[in-house]
Amino acid sequence: MKHVKFYLLAISALLILRSDSCENDEPRNESAIKEQAHTELNQSKLNQVQAPPDITWSLERDNLIKRFKLQNDRAVMFYMYVFIEGANQPIGYYQINKVSSVNSQLTNPMQIISGHRIGNDLPVDAAIAIPSPAEDGSYGENGNAVFGFTPDDVYIETNMKYIVSTIPLAFREPVNRLAIVTSDEIKSILATTKKAMR
Repeated sequence: MKHVKFYLLAISALLILRSDSCENDEPRNESAIKEQAHTELNQSKLNQVQAPPDITWSLERDNLIKRFKLQNDRAVMFYMYVFIEGANQPIGYYQINKVSSVNSQLTNPMQIISGHRIGNDLPVDAAIAIPSPAEDGSYGENGNAVFGFTPDDVYIETNMKYIVSTIPLAFREPVNRLAIVTSDEIKSILATTKKAMR
């Protein structure tokens, strides 16, 4: 009788486990978990046999410091050569004060707010990061362009490939400086266009 009770209990336990596994039949990312564990173990072994060196001076930080100081020096002029994709000669160059990304922001692009997330099928209080609006109140990125201001305070923006240098560069052929059109030249162009359309 004890054996029968034992078998009945074992079968009941199996049935309960089987029904639980059927209810929770959601796919699990087992391979990613195994890969992560393998990577962590491998990295731990490598850190023991080939530990990262303790350095007393960083040339990388040196370069970053020099770059930041150079780019924030008002006396420095940069030459920005603008290219068209596939062409080996630049279409021209501008002299500008500094090259900046159109995605730069003065404030943090993310905000941390209190919110709820689902954990084990129950809502849990948590800190949540949400996108923060830019200074003009808009959201999202502005593309992948760069911009700068000329010594005359004219705004220049380009999404083409470019090279920036603190000195003029030598190319196979002379590179034209991209001129800024004056208001008189604009009036002349408009007048010529109107005549051609008549």
